Amino acid sequence: MSFMALRHWLGRARRAAVPPALSAPPPAAEESARHEPNRLPDPPLKPGLTPLLALRHDLCGEGFLFPDGAEEVVRLARPLGLSEASSVALLGAGSGGPVTAVTAAFGAWVSGFEADPALVTVATEHCRHSGHGKRVSIAPWQPDKPDLPRAQFHHALSLFALADVAPKPVLAALAQALRPRGQLVLLDLVTAPDHQPDASFTDWARLEARSLPLPTEAEITQILGTLGCDVRVAEDVSERHVETIIEAWRALVRPMASARPSLARAKLLVAEAERWLLRVRLLQAGRIRLVRWHAITSGKTQQTPAPHKLA
Repeated sequence: MSFMALRHWLGRARRAAVPPALSAPPPAAEESARHEPNRLPDPPLKPGLTPLLALRHDLCGEGFLFPDGAEEVVRLARPLGLSEASSVALLGAGSGGPVTAVTAAFGAWVSGFEADPALVTVATEHCRHSGHGKRVSIAPWQPDKPDLPRAQFHHALSLFALADVAPKPVLAALAQALRPRGQLVLLDLVTAPDHQPDASFTDWARLEARSLPLPTEAEITQILGTLGCDVRVAEDVSERHVETIIEAWRALVRPMASARPSLARAKLLVAEAERWLLRVRLLQAGRIRLVRWHAITSGKTQQTPAPHKLA
């Protein structure tokens, strides 16, 4: 399914789902819908999951909030040269998938940090049932006071953790959490230096719950440099991100060619598809980009206390 085909599907789904949502169907209609042969049953909800989070897991994989999650996380972590003796701080643990994926692939000890309290609960349960024991853990963190254990980890991964936060305090806390010569891999969205927000960008930011401007690639690279990090790689991975988004949606909507989801499920699908399609549109236009940084901290443990206020 191409981007245009997915947009076409979204248009049809919106026409089918949105008008009935203005008023709830009568109980008789709901009962009839349950017995329709071409109606897809709603997937069962696991404990602690909301319908929206369950949909995101269906799209991205259990425990993940971005498409191709497990494969992408392992791809990002591979250059770190992890082993069973390695410790990793993972900022942006989401619902737990990134933490267990790194441990499953490399055997490392991974401490996940997540800002959303609801996701902390889900991620904790995900790790508890993963079979990795004490090698995986989840803890909350506050983006406006990004305190992390100092000089405790060999390496760090940051996955979309700069969304709607001031990047410098977060990156400073991450850098100071690493031991000397620790490696940091960062994956996040940036914007062009001359970017001017328009209606499509504003709509996307609203759906992503973003209120702060996106940083530029140069800003992030400069901040890492001032923190004593030697940036070895700054790679634009937008094209791969777009491909994984389209492929994930293609797989999710394929069963709907012959059967319809419930009204509640269709409403969630429409809203979520619109969010991702706006991201795809902005990425393809070069308005935003997804960048991977790989940096190495200096050989000396930093002595400056981690900042506690937004810069």
